[in-house]
Amino acid sequence: MIGDPCHEVLDIALRTPDDAGPNDVAPADRAALELARRRFGVGLPPPYARPPTDPAELPIRPAGSGDGPAIAVIQRRAWRARYRGLLSDAFLDALDLSYLGPYWSGRAAVSPSRRHRLLVAGSPGQVFAAVDTGPSRDDDDEVAPDGTPITGELRSFYVDPTVIELGLGSVLHGQALDALVASGFTGATLWVVEGNAPARSFYEAKGWRADGATTITPVESEELHEVRYRYAAPLGPS
Repeated sequence: MIGDPCHEVLDIALRTPDDAGPNDVAPADRAALELARRRFGVGLPPPYARPPTDPAELPIRPAGSGDGPAIAVIQRRAWRARYRGLLSDAFLDALDLSYLGPYWSGRAAVSPSRRHRLLVAGSPGQVFAAVDTGPSRDDDDEVAPDGTPITGELRSFYVDPTVIELGLGSVLHGQALDALVASGFTGATLWVVEGNAPARSFYEAKGWRADGATTITPVESEELHEVRYRYAAPLGPS
């Protein structure tokens, strides 16, 4: 019997090892999440989402209200895979979903504005990656004469470690730029952790350049040093 299907996703994900494959998960956990998916439409993250043959061919769609928990799980898995050496092992080993779960559940259920977009990669009921876009949150970015932001921001971008570097990130990145254009932005920025070399290389290959701005983001008792990137070309039709 399922109480809250979103909590079910989060609770089972927490007790699933990061390196577990589809054949390694407990049958009872798989059955519980499949039931939650069929009855309530919640999205499932790896390893409970069936592995795609070609990640780059996954459909990109607007996130549904039931996709929030899977997005939270993927962010946690991505941090634990990519942030070793940037955050302490003790912090990453203890990282739970007490904040990420409610945050992404709320974000998926209610968009902050019509200019925000939350996209996920995967058929309904499956989530392998997510990207969140919206107006820039930086005070020094340009606005229109009426005060409307004209610079968008790629706010969050997470690809599950099981499908990273297989072409999905490039597809999702392209869709994120399209979403920014559709929202009326003419420029774009993003923040990336300074020591996250793979992410910085990815963005630089896609046309982003560091613009000199930096910030320090507290993460509980630790901190992340971040640098701002700006998309080098104007957004929209050439």
